[in-house]
Amino acid sequence: MNESKMPFWKHIDELRKHIIHCFCAIIVSMIILMNNRNIIFDCIIFGPAKTDFITYRIFYKIANSFLGLGVHLNSVSFLYKNLEIQNRQIFGQFNIYVWTCFIGGVILSFPYVFYEFWKFIKPALSDKEKKYSIWILIMVTFLFLLGIFFGYFILCPFLIHFGYSFRISSIPKNIFDLSDYISLIVHSVFSMGIIFLFPFFIFFLTKMELISYFFLKKYRKHAFLIMLVIASAITPGDILSTIIVLIPLIILYQVSIYISSHSKKVS
Repeated sequence: MNESKMPFWKHIDELRKHIIHCFCAIIVSMIILMNNRNIIFDCIIFGPAKTDFITYRIFYKIANSFLGLGVHLNSVSFLYKNLEIQNRQIFGQFNIYVWTCFIGGVILSFPYVFYEFWKFIKPALSDKEKKYSIWILIMVTFLFLLGIFFGYFILCPFLIHFGYSFRISSIPKNIFDLSDYISLIVHSVFSMGIIFLFPFFIFFLTKMELISYFFLKKYRKHAFLIMLVIASAITPGDILSTIIVLIPLIILYQVSIYISSHSKKVS
């Protein structure tokens, strides 16, 4: 059958099949995660709540080995003890269990979901576009996972440190609510995964001639201001966390300018 002359309702039916495949992949990934809840929660979700988290240990080594300040381990600690996390709802832990596994299923199945999306639009691509589309698939997967890792290993520890160490008085104790903690982890990780896809969005917007290399270069200063606002919105607003998020955003914007300048060469 000639794909270019496929009726509209056939496109809808084909899209429905791909959506069903994506949904099944998410459900399967979700079930896998639900069957490994000890690893998912004890080792991953609650990893940044422990003093021996890898980011904290690396920070200790950097502070004690390279700063040359002669400080002791305890004086540069992110967390002086493991976070105290409490559940205050009857079905709070069950709801968190299902919701977290669902989000984890979306993240775990993302490469396959994007692959299904690519299969849907593949018939409309030219031969050259089909050849380099596999590199787009690899790039999108890499950027998304890079954002996930950045959010989990870099952003989350600094956000937790800020919430743990900030005090309005010595009287209140920082005992974190389970839903707030999970929301912080999921929001930080997932939002950074999406933000790291920025070069991919720029590539397609350039191909659609909605933006150009000259537009991105001309309004670079304005973009930096917007990125500063985004970084402040994602983080609690402290300078250190904002800078941590702002740096990769600036790098991604520069990469996007480069991609935009070369995307027109690919036709």
